[in-house]
Amino acid sequence: MTTAHLAISVEDLFATHQKRVELVRQCANESTETEFARKWVSVLRRCANWFSSMPLTPEMHCEPGGAFRATIESTFYAMRLAGGQKFAADLTSDKRRRLEPQYNYAVFLAAACSLLDEPFRHFEMVRLSDRTKWNPAAHGAFGTWIGTGQFAVERRVTPLKNERMRTAMFAQTVITPELLSGFDTAVLDDLFNAINPERSPQGFEPLVHKVVRQAMDVAVDFERKAQRAVFAPVKYDVPSAVHVALALEPQFVAAPAPATADSAVPPGQPPASSGAPNGETAPASVTNTADPQPAVVGATVASQQQASASAPKFSQSLLDALERSEAQAAGATEPSTGSSAPASRPAPVDPATARPTRSNANRVGPSDEELTELLGPGAAMLKEFFKALAGDVAAGKAEVAWEEKGLAVKKRLVGGYGITSDTLVEQLKKRSLLMRAHGNDICIVERAGRLIVERPAA
Repeated sequence: MTTAHLAISVEDLFATHQKRVELVRQCANESTETEFARKWVSVLRRCANWFSSMPLTPEMHCEPGGAFRATIESTFYAMRLAGGQKFAADLTSDKRRRLEPQYNYAVFLAAACSLLDEPFRHFEMVRLSDRTKWNPAAHGAFGTWIGTGQFAVERRVTPLKNERMRTAMFAQTVITPELLSGFDTAVLDDLFNAINPERSPQGFEPLVHKVVRQAMDVAVDFERKAQRAVFAPVKYDVPSAVHVALALEPQFVAAPAPATADSAVPPGQPPASSGAPNGETAPASVTNTADPQPAVVGATVASQQQASASAPKFSQSLLDALERSEAQAAGATEPSTGSSAPASRPAPVDPATARPTRSNANRVGPSDEELTELLGPGAAMLKEFFKALAGDVAAGKAEVAWEEKGLAVKKRLVGGYGITSDTLVEQLKKRSLLMRAHGNDICIVERAGRLIVERPAA
């Protein structure tokens, strides 16, 4: 079944890639909007009319309008790379000051034209009204040729070979003679040499061609990364880690005590039945016992509403997981016989103090007390070195060797721990912990080496 496509207008392409056009505007650094439209936007508009809704290749920038997106991205990357280059470096400063703007503009033109032949190499565009195939050499810009008609895209079995002459011929439809009138001869030569679809250097490579080629490589590299990093959209609001931790923490709520008249009486006052003589009930005490109960209930309801309003909103899947965890926690805390008073809320546990104590046999790395006793106060860099090296030796990631009088450490191994071998030698010598530092090894005295790895039994 043939899929029919419609052309994308120039205005729609510019509206889609407006942010990319703004990036080109920043690199162009033109003083007026009129000059930017004449020199830069006009070229991009002709490129948009040339490509219309064509993809660039079957693998890269393969969506409708992908060829124009690749072109405008390549121009931006080329201009960014050109900003760090030094064109005409063998000329005087006056000539360079005059030629550098020309070279920057030549980089933009070459990047805009180097991909004009790429869609035609990979695809055949067939107009469905008369089954005519698009021939860019005869029909010109694809947007003008197809108009408002429908077309089909057919992939070639074998892509056509890169032809610089064909690309240069297509570039005449994008670069008008009026834009080339201000160029010097040397800049024109570099511009025509840089309009080259080849992605590898061919012999001597002028700087303009090198910048354009690298810009197209950067555009392809970013497209590959974007295609690999495809993520499914998130369909619910992800709560913060703090809210999740609070929600997963077991909540122990004590049952509210029934409100009685005696409990409502303030301390220090007698009950209502004993407040009046002759067994009569005092009206004032009745008022005192009846009023606080609605006030307490109202305050409780208000506090519950405020707590529910400020509670975090979770997704349904997370709420289900919370219900299951609460049910498991309730089942684990319920005693097996009868009913009992609700369990008291456990005290919060500090993760820093929850680490299990290690025995000396299974310990990895020296303790802070041992390092302080050996190295003295301070010496944070040396302490971190001893800890990191001991951990890597225990994990088998680093190799050290015991000698007769100390522990030998390779100098090239020291650099991977954020300290140079010379600094390590100086610090060890200052603390009388260095045996020798000749050759490729640094020999540490035995009492310091035992903090890194225990000496094997003889």
